[in-house]
Amino acid sequence: MNNHRSVVVRLKSVSKRFGPVAALRDVDLVVASGRIMGLLGENGAGKSTLMKILYGLYSPDEGEIYIDGKAVRFRSPQDSILYGIGMVHQVSTLVPEFTGLENIVLGTREGRFQFSLTRERKKIQTLSAQFGLLFPLDQKVSALTAGEKQKIEIVRALYRGARVLILDEPTTSLVESEFVQLLTSLRRFVDGGVTVVFITHKIREVMAACDEVTVLRRGEVQGNLQRHEMTKDSLVKLMFMDRNIAVTESALPLIDHVDVALSLQPVLSFDGVSTSTLRDLSFQAYGGEIVGVAAVSGNGEKDFAELPINPKRITKGTASLMGSPINGWSTVDVLRQGVFYTPEDRNHEGVLNEGSIVENMLLGHHRDSRFTRWGHFVDWPRLRLDTEASVSAFNVATPDIDVAIRRLSGGNVQKTILARAFLRDPRLLIVHNPTSGLDISTVEFIFSRLEGSRQAGMAIVWVNEDLDELMMLSDRIVVLNKGRIHGTFVRGEFDKLAIGASMLGESA
Repeated sequence: MNNHRSVVVRLKSVSKRFGPVAALRDVDLVVASGRIMGLLGENGAGKSTLMKILYGLYSPDEGEIYIDGKAVRFRSPQDSILYGIGMVHQVSTLVPEFTGLENIVLGTREGRFQFSLTRERKKIQTLSAQFGLLFPLDQKVSALTAGEKQKIEIVRALYRGARVLILDEPTTSLVESEFVQLLTSLRRFVDGGVTVVFITHKIREVMAACDEVTVLRRGEVQGNLQRHEMTKDSLVKLMFMDRNIAVTESALPLIDHVDVALSLQPVLSFDGVSTSTLRDLSFQAYGGEIVGVAAVSGNGEKDFAELPINPKRITKGTASLMGSPINGWSTVDVLRQGVFYTPEDRNHEGVLNEGSIVENMLLGHHRDSRFTRWGHFVDWPRLRLDTEASVSAFNVATPDIDVAIRRLSGGNVQKTILARAFLRDPRLLIVHNPTSGLDISTVEFIFSRLEGSRQAGMAIVWVNEDLDELMMLSDRIVVLNKGRIHGTFVRGEFDKLAIGASMLGESA
């Protein structure tokens, strides 16, 4: 660390357990003034937990927190905010029906007769301009992009007096241009006297943004590197130690596809299908292939992913499974035909956060004869046996299957959702952004499962905003733009510029 800079935050010998799970073990961290400190590690390494302790959301089981050399103990985020700590979480905490301005001033401590919205608006506009964080102040948050929402959350923290700003996986929902804007703002923060802690699992982001980095692995500090010491090799070694993980992050090697004879009849087909948001879709997915669906966020990709399990939305045309029309079918009817869908928002749509792993495994299978007795009662012993086997097969890191799923990292939650899908060998698997926010090793694991399923003859529809990932695995890529299919590209003829132009509704 630069000895000429004063220490703002010191975490000393911090440990934290959640029941049987040790999230942090004897962690030391020093954050110096006027720096961008990276906190790097795989999903489940303990990065967010450590910062939630600093922010007052969790209390450490052991260890101490020092702010400007003074020992403190935070009972809540309100305590940490008073000491100048601000945090922008990975999942938005904004009220969707409030405007950006309303979200920022919400919870202001000033009395009703002292508060002036006009005065506060001017303060917020000044902050936004100073740090290059411009967004519509008077528009409802529900109508804004992910990047605009993030700007609101950052300005809210600065408005409350943050001089140490914690950003938890801030690029998860950002497109490349928004990431570049964020990098510019980070430097403005430092120039304006704000110290930044940048939580990420992406090596390229650390190397692009951070002055130094501390690497966590399985709840323990593996090392600290200054900017001039950072290389991909050095960071990979700290993150994975003895694990044999490829250094390349932005371009994993292309998988050589084994020729699989496609069945003559598509597993899923849309013939001129329209809904309130989708128009005139003609689409087929065959057994033994991965069909990638590429779209810029907001172009109907979510509705497209959900349509096979909710065909009642169809207003025109015909959707079919194995040649049989399914218009008007219920979700339960579709699931019984061997279709499984893993949603984009795994925490809110994919799992019951308060339920255990074994209870979550029942979702979508509660009417499966294998897991019920006499048609009504859950066969818990059978379900537990299958859950244990699935958790093991998908390498879900957990001490047992009775742990609440909210205790798992994002990567392990995603593995659990996929394991649930494979409880019944699905004919058709629809996955929506399954690797979003996950580390390299988890992404590689998911890729291997998808590729293995493809070779076993499953039809896979893979909706993804990451074009590089789609080009690695897909046999075909279908592009959605404004709810319509704007182009189709076949492996061997993939052209990133042409596909990207099609995603924007243009010709290459």
